[in-house]
Amino acid sequence: MQINAALNAVSGGNALKQAVGIALLNQMKDSQTAQAATLLQDFAAAQHPNLGKNLDIRI
Repeated sequence: MQINAALNAVSGGNALKQAVGIALLNQMKDSQTAQAATLLQDFAAAQHPNLGKNLDIRI
């Protein structure tokens, strides 16, 4: 879905187009929120459990 089309519908004068545009924006927002949550979970799962606990310093 394209956000620009939904925003144009919301800013239009027709009440039906506005209602549909608002519904589409809410749906896109929910979808993006779910995708961000999944991305953060994947990042957390990909981290090595001992990452950052040891420092290897050579002089």
